Amino acid sequence: MVQRRRRWTTEQKLALVEEAMRPGLSVAGVADRRGVSRSLLFEWRRQVREGTMPGLVTTEPEAPPTLVPVRVVDNPPPPPQASSRPERPTRSGATVELVLRNGRVLRASEAIAPEVLGRLAAALDG
Repeated sequence: MVQRRRRWTTEQKLALVEEAMRPGLSVAGVADRRGVSRSLLFEWRRQVREGTMPGLVTTEPEAPPTLVPVRVVDNPPPPPQASSRPERPTRSGATVELVLRNGRVLRASEAIAPEVLGRLAAALDG
């Protein structure tokens, strides 16, 4: 019996790529478990890295990395109380604070994944 090619949505591709990038997991292991060709998953990973995946919309061309000034402070000011919800505990007491070009301040736990922090900064700096 001849099987038809499966069609993967952009969301499915991104989910598989993200899973394959988790610590302790491999592209080959994820591909085998999810029933996708290893070479195809490697290709999707390359496309995400280069920003060339079809269906993936980028808001602006990726700027080259730049250096920014960093200041380490012993006693940072307390974060503003924006909501009445209790704070979720973090794994670490250290906080990363980014002052964006537009003046907004982004505070996050040092345990945040660099990719997530980069996406947040890009979204808030626009």
